[in-house]
Amino acid sequence: MFGCSIRSDVDKHQYRIDLNGHLADCEMNFRRLQKLLPVDVAAGDCLRFGVATNAVELHVKERAPYTTMIELRLEKPLFAELPVPVLQVRIYHDANLAEVMGARGLRPVKPRYRYPNASMYHRDEKAQQNRYLGEWLSLCLSHGHSLDNPLNILEI
Repeated sequence: MFGCSIRSDVDKHQYRIDLNGHLADCEMNFRRLQKLLPVDVAAGDCLRFGVATNAVELHVKERAPYTTMIELRLEKPLFAELPVPVLQVRIYHDANLAEVMGARGLRPVKPRYRYPNASMYHRDEKAQQNRYLGEWLSLCLSHGHSLDNPLNILEI
């Protein structure tokens, strides 16, 4: 009897991944990236978008028939004492998804973490990073302009 009540209390507090929300975020990020990246993008390409007094750089690291690995980074930190934010993103062309694989050069992010943990990751670290990517891409689409071709202003 005691085993059942203790187990149900543990289950109530366990973090559960919102798979529908995760897939929706990844699909929206894919759609945003489609608007920013040219169709013929190749490994080694770098695109730069000016946003206010900073720039967002998209570096294409790998290009394969079904996937593309890109790295997004700010050109300079928002504050001198903070590191430059960097996101590694894998684009799945066949599934129409784009997912954050890592941040600031760290190892790939797990879908969930026990909390507390030694690295102080949040339980939903991966979901937060995918939403953060969506905010970056939305900012580029709404307020950005191409630094490679200054006359090409993004209009959505």
